[in-house]
Amino acid sequence: MNRSRILTRILWRARAFNKIDYARPCSITLCTKSIIIREQCTVTLKDSYIKKFMKAVGWMDQERTRLKLTGYFLYECVPDRVAYTEWFEELELPDTFASWFTVTELHVWMLLVRYMAEDVASIGTEKKKYVKGDGHFVRNCIIEALWADVGNRIKLLEGANPAIARKQVTELSEQFQASLVGYDEGLNDDKVLAAAAWRRFYSLSENVKAEHVAKIVHFIRHQISVLDKIPSEDLRWKPQINWLSICDH
Repeated sequence: MNRSRILTRILWRARAFNKIDYARPCSITLCTKSIIIREQCTVTLKDSYIKKFMKAVGWMDQERTRLKLTGYFLYECVPDRVAYTEWFEELELPDTFASWFTVTELHVWMLLVRYMAEDVASIGTEKKKYVKGDGHFVRNCIIEALWADVGNRIKLLEGANPAIARKQVTELSEQFQASLVGYDEGLNDDKVLAAAAWRRFYSLSENVKAEHVAKIVHFIRHQISVLDKIPSEDLRWKPQINWLSICDH
C-alpha cells in the first residue's frame, strides 16, 4: 500500500515537470521540450482555419469581390456600348439572336485577350511565361457574366421552351469554345484570323463579300491595339471600354 502511494507521488512529480502552463509557457525551466507558443495557441489556429474557409468560399475577400465585379463591368461594356444595328447592316447579317451572340462573342474574346495579358510575365530577355493570376480570374468572371446574360435573353425569346433553351445554350457553349481557339490562332496571322471570322460570321459561305471579312479583321486589329494601350490600373474596379464602330473600318 505504501509502495503504491510512493509510486503515485513520484509519477505526479514527474508529470508536473513536463506540464505546460498555457498562461506562462516559459515559467517551468525543467521542461526539456521546447515550447512553440504559436502552435499551442488555439485562438491563432482557429482564426487561421476561419480565414482559409472564408477564402475558399469567397466570403469577406474584398479583393476577390472587386475582381469579380470588374469582370461583370467589363462584360456590360459590350451589350451596353456596341452598336449591333451597325454591325448587322454593315456586314449584311440577319438581325437574330445568333448574330447578336456572334458579335458579342467577338468583343468578349478581345476583352479576354487584353486581360489574360495581365498574367504574362517575362522571364529573362526573351522567354515569356503565363501564370494564372488576377487576369485568369477576371477572364472567368467575364465568361460567367456572358452566360448569365445569354440565359436571361433566351428566356425572353417568344415561345421559348426551357428544354430547347438549355440545348441552345449547350450548342452556343461549344461554338464559343471553338471560336476562342480559332481567334487565338489568328492573333499573329491575318489569314488565319480572316478564316476564323469567315467561319464564325458566315459559316464559310461562298456568297459572302470579301470586304466584309476584311472589315472584321481590320476592326479586330485596331480594337486590340486600343485595348492594349489601356493601363493595367484602368482595367480594375469599374473599367470603361469605348468600343470602336465597325462602320469606321
